[in-house]
Amino acid sequence: MPTARVLYKKELARCREYFERVDLRKERGYLMKFTTFSANMENIMPFIPRSQHESLFRELLLQQAFTTFDQQCLSAGDLVKLSGAYDVFTKMEGPKIYCTYHLGSYRQLTSVLFRNGVDCVLLVGNTMNRQQGGDLQAHIDGLREKHGLTNVFRIVETGSPSAGLTVLRELKAGRSLIVYVDGSPETAPEPGEENQFLSVKFGHRRVMTRKGVGYLSHAAGVPIVPVVSYRKASLTNVLHFLNPIRPIRESNRDMYCQEAMQQLYDAFWPYLSRYPGQWEGWNYIQSFLEPEAPQRGTNGRRSARPVFNQDRYSLCDLEQAPILFDRRLYQTYEITEDLRDLLLNLGSVDSVEGVVGEEMFGELVEMEVLC
Repeated sequence: MPTARVLYKKELARCREYFERVDLRKERGYLMKFTTFSANMENIMPFIPRSQHESLFRELLLQQAFTTFDQQCLSAGDLVKLSGAYDVFTKMEGPKIYCTYHLGSYRQLTSVLFRNGVDCVLLVGNTMNRQQGGDLQAHIDGLREKHGLTNVFRIVETGSPSAGLTVLRELKAGRSLIVYVDGSPETAPEPGEENQFLSVKFGHRRVMTRKGVGYLSHAAGVPIVPVVSYRKASLTNVLHFLNPIRPIRESNRDMYCQEAMQQLYDAFWPYLSRYPGQWEGWNYIQSFLEPEAPQRGTNGRRSARPVFNQDRYSLCDLEQAPILFDRRLYQTYEITEDLRDLLLNLGSVDSVEGVVGEEMFGELVEMEVLC
């Protein structure tokens, strides 16, 4: 009789087989999603050649299909390999703040903690709760019934005005918190929220991250436990527990928040570097990037034989019209088909300025579309 692991791998093989039959390029919105993914990867990990971006994007889409299956499979959590300081949740040392990331089968952390009797409070965005909260609750209810569990599980929405106080009360009541520290599309900075964020180094850029985790840890005297999920080539899911970050109650709270959040992103970096095709954050990290000062390299000079600046811009053919996408500033410009064709065939044009006119030519040079 096949083991549970063998059956699990067979199901993932079926997922892969179905996925590979789909022509992704014909899927609605594929090109724009890929272009954003590629720009994000280039901004944060410029050492990965652009030629590898599409295969990594396809890998991410497949991993998302695997993750969805894992959420529906009650036994998937039983097959997870635990590594690192995973005995942290078996020690009777009070509640923890488990900080994880959207890497690999990231929902398995909640399943594993609950399966091991931990009272859990999951902090998620409002949209995520509406879209996936029901499935997650059904998964927890299934585990509760299958294993006769009586521990607490609760979802708290980040957008609730009382979320901070609610979570603080839960921590003081002895329940552990689970947080995705790499954010989500709906938790990105909004105007007027600047005091809720701080800046941390992340690869070749800096990102804005909410400081609530550090604040809660310091205020409640609860350690932060970084946990990284990833899927090995053998399809085995791994949860790696890193050493806790323990608050010093007498320390400056703002300083602790800054140091703790930087440690969380530093802890994540080696795993992201090793498994870049498994991070869902590539789809939205642009909303958290700290703006960079404009870089102007032309100094008003106009090249006699300008070329299209493919390092900074991409051309996308959408249903409505061609789009010029700024990979640095994440801005899109709707352009004419004639301009699109011109940018693709500059080498065959004697005078670009003669074709588009002096004003348009100067604008394209100023924007660094031409260089």
